[in-house]
Amino acid sequence: MSVIDSSSLSLEYQDLNVNYYFSLVALSILYYDYALTFGLEVSRFWVHRGFSWAAFFFYLNRYLGIFGHIPVAVEYFWTGYPSNKAQRRVNFRCLKLQMYHQYLVIVVQIVVAVMLIMRTYALYDRSRKILIVQICVTLTAIGLGAYSVASGKKSSPDETPADVTPFIGCSTSLTKDSAVRLGIAWCGMLVFDIMVFALTLHKALQLQRAGGVSLLTLLLRDGSVYFGVIIASNLANILTFFLGDARIRGVVTTFTNVISSTMLSRLMLNIRDPKLVRTPLSTTVAEYPMISTFVDSPTRLGPAGPIQIDPGNNGGYSGTQR
Repeated sequence: MSVIDSSSLSLEYQDLNVNYYFSLVALSILYYDYALTFGLEVSRFWVHRGFSWAAFFFYLNRYLGIFGHIPVAVEYFWTGYPSNKAQRRVNFRCLKLQMYHQYLVIVVQIVVAVMLIMRTYALYDRSRKILIVQICVTLTAIGLGAYSVASGKKSSPDETPADVTPFIGCSTSLTKDSAVRLGIAWCGMLVFDIMVFALTLHKALQLQRAGGVSLLTLLLRDGSVYFGVIIASNLANILTFFLGDARIRGVVTTFTNVISSTMLSRLMLNIRDPKLVRTPLSTTVAEYPMISTFVDSPTRLGPAGPIQIDPGNNGGYSGTQR
């Protein structure tokens, strides 16, 4: 083997290791955070009887992430086999796992988008105009994502610098054309996140003009933490699609998916913090927990500020539509 071939092969394995490390970090965050917050889930969701859409999507997002990423862990970390016949079976299984992973990403992002739409819908007092704008942007992003998965192609031999058989997991690589399509699809999700952040910021500024300074601080603090992490992760993921090598493209996808799901679960748990229900409306923001408005929230924002509602109604309210 030539020096050039040895160097190329070494770089290929380095790229594979980067993929493994990002996946390991993502899965560790997912399951460690679940262990940390399981007690909060029991006390803030399990004890509430009756049906609510917010609780439904919380469970869907939470456990789709927990159980849905088990095959993803197998995809990245299972042990390969040395024989050619066994390797052919492994390659076929890897194709199935990779296709499953792509569809899991789309489903998780759809669930996240629906939850954010519900959050912003409640923030704007169930405004139909806001709802329609969000749905249009979401459908566009979903369409781009579905097209990218349906039309994507795996790397052909002439596009892959070296034939690398990983010792663990499945070999991952994308053609430049497939990477560009996937990058465009993630750009759609990034636009959606920025739109929701802009709507949240706009409402916060409206509250500031109305004298709701404490709520402004609360909304900015809550929104900046979530959207700062998600937007940074999305940007990093998009850059890998457009600028990365064949095995680096999309290396942050699993991390971005996990962070989206985990942060939404955190927001939902914070919404049902019992301190929010017990705290008087005159309480300063320093005494509030870090929460987010939601359709299922114990308070909602009216034109003149927060309106207390009956927490015994499973956190719901009956606002007028606009």
